[in-house]
Amino acid sequence: MPVSDVPFRDTFWNVPGWTQFLLYTLSIVAIGVFALGLWRRVALWREGKPENRFDRRSERLGMLVRHGVLQARTLTQRYPGVMHALMFWGFGVLFLGTVLATIDYDITLPLGFKLLRGPFYLLYELSLDLFGLFFVVGLALALWRRFVLRPARIDPTPHFAAILALLLVINVTGFVLEACRLAVVRPWWGPWSPVGWGLGQAFLALGLTEPALRGLHLGTWIFHFVVSFAFIALIPYSYFIHLLTTPLNIYFAKLRPLGELQPILNIEEAEALGVSKLEEFSWKRRLDFDACTMCGRCQAACPAYLAGTPLNPKQIILKLRGLMHHPDGRAIHGETITATELWACTTCNACVEACPAFIDILDTIVDLRRYLALSEGALPTTAGNSLQNMQRAGNPWGLAAADRLAWTEGLDVARLREGEEVEYLYWVGCSASYDRRNQNIARSVVKLLKAAGVSFAVMAEEKCNGDAARRLGEEYTYQTLATENVENLKRYRFRKVVTACPHCFNTIGNEYRQFGGSFEVVHHSVLIADLIRQGRLRLTRSREELVTYHDSCYLGRFNGIFDAPRQSLRAIPGVQLVEMGRSRNKGLCCGGGGGHMWMEVRGERRINEIRVEEALTTQAKIVGTACPFCMAMVDLGRKVKGVEETLQVKDISELVAEALE
Repeated sequence: MPVSDVPFRDTFWNVPGWTQFLLYTLSIVAIGVFALGLWRRVALWREGKPENRFDRRSERLGMLVRHGVLQARTLTQRYPGVMHALMFWGFGVLFLGTVLATIDYDITLPLGFKLLRGPFYLLYELSLDLFGLFFVVGLALALWRRFVLRPARIDPTPHFAAILALLLVINVTGFVLEACRLAVVRPWWGPWSPVGWGLGQAFLALGLTEPALRGLHLGTWIFHFVVSFAFIALIPYSYFIHLLTTPLNIYFAKLRPLGELQPILNIEEAEALGVSKLEEFSWKRRLDFDACTMCGRCQAACPAYLAGTPLNPKQIILKLRGLMHHPDGRAIHGETITATELWACTTCNACVEACPAFIDILDTIVDLRRYLALSEGALPTTAGNSLQNMQRAGNPWGLAAADRLAWTEGLDVARLREGEEVEYLYWVGCSASYDRRNQNIARSVVKLLKAAGVSFAVMAEEKCNGDAARRLGEEYTYQTLATENVENLKRYRFRKVVTACPHCFNTIGNEYRQFGGSFEVVHHSVLIADLIRQGRLRLTRSREELVTYHDSCYLGRFNGIFDAPRQSLRAIPGVQLVEMGRSRNKGLCCGGGGGHMWMEVRGERRINEIRVEEALTTQAKIVGTACPFCMAMVDLGRKVKGVEETLQVKDISELVAEALE
């Protein structure tokens, strides 16, 4: 093939020298403005407190590839996921193509080597055309969604219209440039740029002559690069900053257990108890504020928002971002964010699970709660009473510690003794110890453990695990309870802890190690499923019923246990398991987490009633649970809805125990 027939990129076709000079001048100015804006952003982040997010680099890189490049979490929602992925991948490939073109002309060509030539150039042209087309399709989907479909969580503002229009103009003018060049030069490889080649053929069909095409090309070329460099310069000062901050936030995402909150160190001497000023947030949390894309996924997933409470997690982040960039003397508490917003949170983690930017919304809310609870003493009244009971009696009801194991009467349940070892310590939890309805869970667990021949015992010194106190922001009460429980646990010999309460499971397993307590904790649903699989529990009694399973937030979303409870239910003869519309990692909270079991939150609706309505749509006769809080909340919801006769609620342990031979 003659050299002249080898495909290559003619970078400055039809472009006179003075416009090339303009190009390089504009590029220097744009990059300078960009760098200044980015430096100012970074300076704002660095005003926060230190936090180590530079560990586990390979794991962080994997997160970035999976969720930043491959858009895994973004694609969990079909329409907005595909829309954003098309724009992201289209923009990414076009940007990479621009970088390669710059390298080709400014670096390799002066060295005597043409990078963009031959088969590689053909692949380059095809890729840029296709991904440029994807970009246009994504932009069209975005415009249609934002201004026609108009979902409630999205604000159809002129600001966003201008953003999308600017991106569309840049992309379309790029195709026009290519079309004019191909229509004039007419190389044999033109069809390798299908969009540009097709548009060029359309120009020719319209009768555009070569002078007209060259004039259109030059005018469009100048306009295209002026707009493109304006876009580059605007990135750090506009919504476009998320092109940088979102991937950064994904890389620096929380890698420790999702259910683990960071303690207030040396709480007795600590100067800052919670957060009341922006500078008390860490640099990572300040990066969170800038990483928000305003997509509203957190808002749509939030049960408190769904129930009509004042809480909107998206607005929490946006308010803090506004205060960070435009400090006007307003306080965070009261003037920017109200206490009613903060107390409405159930700490279910649905907002964090939904966020494509991996923003630590829940951690921020808890830090703000800590200030209200510890520095202001501004706890909701009923919650404050429960916390006092935890401190005084070791349980939220304030009932006598001597009655904690009263439920064991007649069951021959062993108690831990120093020097003796058992396979499992059965951590009962406050609800199953004191609440009459939930005591049946404890009895069912004992029945199953005995039937399977499991060596176990309970601990007489057991107290509230402190989860509700920590989530309410009362870290001092939590640390007091945690320290005492850890000391008592260390006195005895056991291999594992088993508990039917996801809050106990999460706290003892993920958080007690902060106080020297490293214990292997198993949730009862996992142990039951294992015992069934091993043949140690034989289920022979059939119940021909539809059962739906309600995922506990602290078991599922926080700790990834979704399958074990379902496996146990499917093992019961005759049971047909049906799923609610929101299930597994997208399951709706029962409304009892975050201290809500012990306080009243006003809203237009109640979360537990919404969940019962979702259960009723499945036509199931039983709601299976694996959490005493969920049991209590769903049970209350069905009573309020007046469906006690048609809808039962039972723990996994109860259903399996009833199916024993």
